[in-house]
Amino acid sequence: MTKTPLRGLLLFALVCSSLTAQAYDLDTHFYGTYSMARFAGIRHEVATKIATGVQWMDESYISDPLSMIILPDVGVKKRRLLHFPGSRLASKMTVSTLPSFLDPSSGVKLKSFTETEADHEFATEMFTEGLMQGDLMKASAGLHTLEDSFAHAGTIAELGHAHFWHHPDRPYVDDQSIAKYFKMCRSVLRAMVAIRSLLPMSAVDTELQFGPIPNYKLNGDLLADIYVEMPQVKAAISRKILNEPSFVRFALDFVFDRAQKVNYIKPGYQKYLGNFAPGQDAYDAASSIAKTLPPEMINIEAIMKDSGRPNLSAEYIISMGGMSEFAMRVIRDLLSGIVPRPMDAYHRFEKEEDGSVWIKELDLRVANMRSLIFELYGKDIFFVKNNTGNEKGYLKEMLRQPEANTVLPASNGKTEYVTYTLNEKVRFNHMIFTFLFPKLAFYLKNDIEGVNDLIIQAQKELSEDQSYMDKLGGITSFLGSAIKLKMGGVSFIESIKIAREDIGSGRLIPNEFNKFYVVPTLLRRQIDRGVFKPLLTNQQVDQYITGMITEDVTKDIDHLINLQLVEELK
Repeated sequence: MTKTPLRGLLLFALVCSSLTAQAYDLDTHFYGTYSMARFAGIRHEVATKIATGVQWMDESYISDPLSMIILPDVGVKKRRLLHFPGSRLASKMTVSTLPSFLDPSSGVKLKSFTETEADHEFATEMFTEGLMQGDLMKASAGLHTLEDSFAHAGTIAELGHAHFWHHPDRPYVDDQSIAKYFKMCRSVLRAMVAIRSLLPMSAVDTELQFGPIPNYKLNGDLLADIYVEMPQVKAAISRKILNEPSFVRFALDFVFDRAQKVNYIKPGYQKYLGNFAPGQDAYDAASSIAKTLPPEMINIEAIMKDSGRPNLSAEYIISMGGMSEFAMRVIRDLLSGIVPRPMDAYHRFEKEEDGSVWIKELDLRVANMRSLIFELYGKDIFFVKNNTGNEKGYLKEMLRQPEANTVLPASNGKTEYVTYTLNEKVRFNHMIFTFLFPKLAFYLKNDIEGVNDLIIQAQKELSEDQSYMDKLGGITSFLGSAIKLKMGGVSFIESIKIAREDIGSGRLIPNEFNKFYVVPTLLRRQIDRGVFKPLLTNQQVDQYITGMITEDVTKDIDHLINLQLVEELK
């Protein structure tokens, strides 16, 4: 494929402009998934593994929606396949196409931008491969994409949802988001039934019952009918955290403290911060507080100077609606960019700080879901985030350095702390690498050290050589490089070539089996035919239950590759 300057500029813009592309957050991906797995009749020990696999897509450096790994355009590919699923083929009628990419099977160009679609066929591409390969970790990770397809619906894979910031990830932000969340639950519960159908009975909870018959005997739609109507579930999902008085007060304390430090607010304001009504968000609360806050406590001159407003005058204040109205506007402006503001017809772009206020909100959301889980299932679980979730941490994982092990808090006898072990991290990373680069993984086969060397060298080039992307376009000019890596007989340069093929032309057409799990008769047929394979053995379930896990994490990479691709390459 010939690289044009336009294409290079486009890819650079796409990569650099995706400022944020997270998904439904921890409260949904881990805790919500666990709740749905349990509700489908899957035992606690297996449900935690499923939920961890779903959350790990955002935890691992190789699968998060922002990192590039080997090539600058990998970020776009990852977002489309793992977080923003949609069709990439443009068809002959599409106006907006990339200038040089063609699908090798049809000769059709690719779309310049891909809109994410809820429950799209590609949303279950990895999930289906997990079922076909009998791989619970892969099927679990694939549920992340299914959930994201609803959270990100209507946004662009190449750009993420930077213009909305975290709003697409908030289930409760408005009535439409709540309704969309429950549609997501229906799709996930259907997928959970497929997982349950491929588990041994030792992994099934036969006693859990919230309807007329035990949950494990219900199909996905019947489970969803009950789940989305449960008062506890409705209350948890629709709970408006941004309007919680504890969140509002925390946000106001945080913003006013910063305002005082830069001399926008004078000391003594603290006693006025409680002057808001329960149920108000931070912006409405700020307006209420401004009505009672003495004007002399607001350094309006300093704020006006720093925000580019005109010089203060009596006439200007009158034109702005009077001092009370103007002070209210100034106070509300202090929150902008720090505290999320509801999206509406007047506010269609969001930028919020990923700092203390965001952390407080997520803590409240997690506590909310933990309470739901305890109420429904009598379990208090706590997910411990990946301690090696960045570029340097990823290399520590792949080199199996001891510090890549996540240290769990000391047990208090009540809370169960959950995360991936180092071995599980390594296997997850290889699984994602294979999914993104199936041809390259086939040629490297089980050369784990070679994969590590490739990524390390590519990261070095990405960070040190600003012309790396240009050199990749005319790959022959890159052959003079001093790089001498060989991996399974494949050189670094050859690996990059194959990786570009994977990115440019790989996984453009979804697997035909991607939606078979939705129809009970089709699901049973694929199980009976051996197309969908058992996900765990009784022995593995026993290991999960006892905590004595001896899972084989050194699966050959080529085992994880789509079987059709392997046959084609042979």
